[in-house]
Amino acid sequence: MDVTPDYDFQGATFDLKVPEDREILRFILSQALYGEATGVYCGKSLYAAGSLEAARFYVRQAKQELAHLQLFADIFRALEMKPLPAHWVIRLLSSHNNYYPLKVLMEHAIGEGMVLDIFKDILLQTLPDDDARVPLIKKKLRVVCMEEQEHVAWGEKETKRLLAEKPWLATPYYGLLELQLSVLPALVRAFEKRVGKHPVLKHLPGFLEHVRKRVWAQGRQLGFVPEKRPGLLGRLWAMGYGAALFVRSQFARSQSRLEKIYIAELGLDGPRGGSSGPSSSASDDDDDDAAHAVNGEASSHAAPGSPPSRASA
Repeated sequence: MDVTPDYDFQGATFDLKVPEDREILRFILSQALYGEATGVYCGKSLYAAGSLEAARFYVRQAKQELAHLQLFADIFRALEMKPLPAHWVIRLLSSHNNYYPLKVLMEHAIGEGMVLDIFKDILLQTLPDDDARVPLIKKKLRVVCMEEQEHVAWGEKETKRLLAEKPWLATPYYGLLELQLSVLPALVRAFEKRVGKHPVLKHLPGFLEHVRKRVWAQGRQLGFVPEKRPGLLGRLWAMGYGAALFVRSQFARSQSRLEKIYIAELGLDGPRGGSSGPSSSASDDDDDDAAHAVNGEASSHAAPGSPPSRASA
């Protein structure tokens, strides 16, 4: 997989000998460390996996995220830094969601996509190679980037599947994207006084615009962002719908599924106990929408545009 940066910082790097630069890097790395700590969410996802494919993915992701957490701990030790608490924007963007359609979009497709932007575009470019500790750090970061790309690909694949099954999700998806992009500039405010002066930070406005355009194009490719941005009323409606769905999703509960569907998932429900192939998706169970839920998805049989019902325990 390609981990070539998409945004050009034009050779600007941090100086690990300058206290101010170290504080900026400490802030960035602290957000990354928190993001990797949220890998514990994989346990809840695995518990409610709606297919063997989903279960395999979350087992693999859990192992990778725990390894990433240790890797960033090693980076802090190598650079002799202590982590800071996560910024509220990072906590918001990386929060877990029990409602599967929002989980795959917000956590994997968009959330981990932004994480990949930071790793690939900022850290791999702005850590100085003339520091003896950095080449090994970058080598490890490239491995992390490749694994994050797998997570984003899963989120995009599942988002497309869900949109095909539930076209009404396009409106709240779009509204949530508008809301997420609206909070990104809050991260820049932590560096407002230094933006424009520091060789790396002067690129922050341009980098945020790059992220916005990339995520916008990602949403279009996935099928929920319109070609032409709606007017103010249309955006407000979509954002309100998305916020309402997000609030409703907070009442969803995880529920285990594999012990109910394991025979079909293993392909043992056909004639003579196995002439049918193994199912790769929970979508085979059309009568129970919770079969799509890796994390407690509510029923899809409500009328289009109506909020989902609360998932059962």
